[in-house]
Amino acid sequence: RPAIGNRPASAKCCTTDFTLSEIQNQMCGRMSSSNKRAKTPQQYISHTKSFQTDLYAHDCPHIQSHKNFIDVVNANGGSFSPEYKMLDYKFTKQNTRQMFLESVLADYNRTDPSRVYFQGFEWDDLYHVAKTPFGLNTFALDKNWLAITYTRHQLEKYFQPLVDNGVTAIAPSISMLLEVDKENNLVPTLYAKVAKDLGLDIVAWTLERSDALSKGGGWYYSTISQVLRTDSDVIKVLDVLYEDVGIMAVWTDWPSVATFYANCKGILLR
Repeated sequence: RPAIGNRPASAKCCTTDFTLSEIQNQMCGRMSSSNKRAKTPQQYISHTKSFQTDLYAHDCPHIQSHKNFIDVVNANGGSFSPEYKMLDYKFTKQNTRQMFLESVLADYNRTDPSRVYFQGFEWDDLYHVAKTPFGLNTFALDKNWLAITYTRHQLEKYFQPLVDNGVTAIAPSISMLLEVDKENNLVPTLYAKVAKDLGLDIVAWTLERSDALSKGGGWYYSTISQVLRTDSDVIKVLDVLYEDVGIMAVWTDWPSVATFYANCKGILLR
């Protein structure tokens, strides 16, 4: 739908609209983008953010299948972090959500379960995975922004189903894990403290996905933007996440800062 007046452009395109053959033989890999002022589909997808890049899109990168990707990573001893998406898809009795979960799990049968970290916003999906050999590492993605306003008792009740069903980690945004105290120090939120008290690991998202920290850093840093001054403050953010919050992992769109920090601290990368 093109932009008209104050109404922004919008578009919807799902992988389920195409066959694997069409995706691999008729499409090119590129950075996800959108132009809310677009009048045409081409304008809509040709608006990569200034802090992202199209450097690797010049020669129509081939899109791998899920199984192809697993083979490449597995051959090099890497780990996996597949995400069960909240599909905008109507499941039927012949094609259920559980069948979808099982089909993804089946692709990993030739891998080491200890190197597979399933994640998803639909926590019921992770309850299912937790009962399988791949339940060693399960990350419950959380976008319930209101949770950072909960009391300790409310948070304990909120997290308890994860603990009861064997989910190993909670994975919220950085903005849900950090706040600023009266002395303008970065400190863990009550949300982070209660999750750790209940024995949940914590995975933060997403480092280096937004604009410069000197400009406030955008939504991912919205709870701490008032104390961010320069781009190098990302190291301070990462240090508090690791040392004080006690995260086990962090999602990042660019690995340089996280790798630099890990090397300085002697943290083993997986």
